[in-house]
Amino acid sequence: MSKVSLDFSTNQYVDAELSIKASTVATSLDGNTYFPSLAPNVTAIKAAVVTFDDLLAQMAAGNKKLTAEKNLARAALVELLCEAGRLVQNISKGDEVQILSSGFDLSRKSTPTPIEILDQPGNVSVKPGKTAGSLDVSWDVVSHARSYEVRYSKLPKSDPVFYEKLTTPKHKITLEGLVQGQQYAFQVAGVGSSPKRAWSFEISSFVM
Repeated sequence: MSKVSLDFSTNQYVDAELSIKASTVATSLDGNTYFPSLAPNVTAIKAAVVTFDDLLAQMAAGNKKLTAEKNLARAALVELLCEAGRLVQNISKGDEVQILSSGFDLSRKSTPTPIEILDQPGNVSVKPGKTAGSLDVSWDVVSHARSYEVRYSKLPKSDPVFYEKLTTPKHKITLEGLVQGQQYAFQVAGVGSSPKRAWSFEISSFVM
């Protein structure tokens, strides 16, 4: 059974190449009789490509302050591609012809070399959530991460430090039920094949 490649890391695709690949997938899936149910995914990918390309163009024109926004747009585009890729895998049941017709590549059959420790997540951001006592935490996608762990504690920290921990498959999470007016410290780490974690730099925020 063939498998869809979901490797859209920067090692595989630099920004411009990712845009081209995403456009290829959207064009290949648009009207594809093997995958008619993926029409909403096609629309979402096309819109994400437009946003990503616009940021790349602005940065190429000299606006370097958009790096963080560009990285978030890239992460959003990768997330949409992975979602569509998983659907293609399920619908095709591993049929090579159907997978290739979708614009996705086939996953290499060789076993990748295990990665000991993943990179630290970058651009960790904490913003007020939509409801009282909640915070929205987001960060950059980490290559080869299967999921992410988020840990947080009240400030000032107790001795020993007590952390609440949550796991999420996405590069963002909403924390709810926090104490209003309380300051918390947050860290994020990618989860890979190793039990070791490379935690992000600590960031703190008060809860509204």
